[in-house]
Amino acid sequence: MKVVLISSIVPGNSGGGSLNLSHHFNESDDMELLVVSDGLVPDFKHEVLKHRLSSRIFKRIARMRFSRWGADGQELFLPCNPNRVAQICRNFKPDVIVTVAHGGLSRLALREARVSKVPLVTIFHDWWPNLAGTHETLKPLLDRQFRALHRNSTVSLPVCEGMLSALGPHSGAQVLYPIPANGLPANSRAGVHLSPGVKKLKVIYMGNLGDYGVMVQTALEATKKHPEIRLEACGGNPAWPELFRNNMKERGLWHDFLPQELLGPWLTTADAFLVTMRFEGHLRRFMETSFPSKMVHYAQFHRPIVIWGPEYCSAVRWARKNDSALCVTDPSPTALVRALETLSFPERQRWAEKTCEAARYDFNPDRIQRQFVNALESVVQRS
Repeated sequence: MKVVLISSIVPGNSGGGSLNLSHHFNESDDMELLVVSDGLVPDFKHEVLKHRLSSRIFKRIARMRFSRWGADGQELFLPCNPNRVAQICRNFKPDVIVTVAHGGLSRLALREARVSKVPLVTIFHDWWPNLAGTHETLKPLLDRQFRALHRNSTVSLPVCEGMLSALGPHSGAQVLYPIPANGLPANSRAGVHLSPGVKKLKVIYMGNLGDYGVMVQTALEATKKHPEIRLEACGGNPAWPELFRNNMKERGLWHDFLPQELLGPWLTTADAFLVTMRFEGHLRRFMETSFPSKMVHYAQFHRPIVIWGPEYCSAVRWARKNDSALCVTDPSPTALVRALETLSFPERQRWAEKTCEAARYDFNPDRIQRQFVNALESVVQRS
């Protein structure tokens, strides 16, 4: 199966959607992949698109104090020459076009699919209109374009039920959760057999400390002197005051970066994992439609998952379906501490079994990969 990926999000190790694509395409021997993007993709066969002069000007404006005007321009005009994309596709002759709904290259992918009559599969990881950085007056147009991309895709792959609901009905839509990495250490999968020792409950948070830095900071403040709970966080560039950052580093409660060979063993030391989703009202749609990929990765370690977020967020909605995680829907860090205090050994054992079940079904990497490949094969067969 010949697949062309036309996207500004490309396979790589930069986290989030990039890592998901890398797992999907590295795990498949049944595809010949060509990546068409506006940057280099070292580990995959690729073609680099040059930005038009207008796009380069808008990008420069976006880095200045008129950033919103620059972002507006980037959304109103195609960033690269569609004729160049058409030429690449004519030469490669793809069976299916794949894109990630993020920025102007996804609109180029839709245009090429329409012109060449090649089926289009679109992955929806985040609500792009919320990330585009444009003026508010442009958001309704971006919302309409975003939903039109969903409707006009042969198959739409939203990341969670909240995203699917916001995008609207589509006969070829199916929820595709983020795919975790395969090949975790063997001892990471033994977490259901927890030890009832008397040591502190060790809770680990791994991931974004920019957008979620304030939440994690309040949680660390609330637990740093707790006699029975130890919260540790790992992530780069936390949105913390320098004094607090240094204090957490001295206490061993914050790790700036852990290489891959140390990350897995460190995660196996957790008694529970923390997922954060923000409570601010203006972020509601983003919390409803994005899905924390860290939760999928946590599940592979078979420890209890604690979700701290509003009732409407995608993570809590997923957990409520099968009572799969401990949910704390009060924004107060005191409420989080109280919930962690309830994690006695029998409770940890019960929640660990729930996480193990999620790892076998919803978050099983083999199942998610089969679903992705089957989605692509089905549109090729139909076409």
